[in-house]
Amino acid sequence: MSRTRQLTTDTLFAIQIGFTLVWGGSQFIRLLSSMQGVNISWFLSWLAFLLLNLALALRAHANQPSRVTLQTIWSYAAWTAMVAADLGVMLWRGTHIWDGTDTVTTLLVAAGLALTLLVAHRLSLGIVDPMVKGYLAVAFKAIPQLALAYKIMMMGGRGLSPVAVVTGHITILTRLGQLWYSIKEAGWDRNRRGSALSELANEGSWIVATLAWLVR
Repeated sequence: MSRTRQLTTDTLFAIQIGFTLVWGGSQFIRLLSSMQGVNISWFLSWLAFLLLNLALALRAHANQPSRVTLQTIWSYAAWTAMVAADLGVMLWRGTHIWDGTDTVTTLLVAAGLALTLLVAHRLSLGIVDPMVKGYLAVAFKAIPQLALAYKIMMMGGRGLSPVAVVTGHITILTRLGQLWYSIKEAGWDRNRRGSALSELANEGSWIVATLAWLVR
């Protein structure tokens, strides 16, 4: 890796970690005062999404280790810790926080997972296949964020921190940047294609949730 490319990837990694902490901290503080418009199923699904992507990143690093793939692992690990902390504060503060939107979201996610596994079975692909994991990550992330957008439109979105809304986009885009450099370095293997699929769906659905938050 050239010195310029290494500097770029290191900068993306620093931005990712810094804004991950900003996102997690600002959302943690907001949830201490309001949970309006926030689904507990969103956080639960997000945690599953992050664990899947962490698994993809670990496999990519095992297949062809590099500074970039290691940074990607640390990025997903940091996000996992932040989302787990925010989910923890919801469970700690919440009383009767599971509602109809959570039930519908869970059913839609389950349907997405079932469809993915059915297609994978017909194609003779196991659950450990990177592209299968990528589609599972889409079900875990994109569907709950679209449900979040609906709940925000119906109830308002004071439970979302404005800082978290903005930094959410920044962190997704920097992860895509990290992935881009990883692809330029090692090519389009199935692990990286699975990660790209999940992150593009992540950004698209977060745009929809952001628009709902702005309008509401």
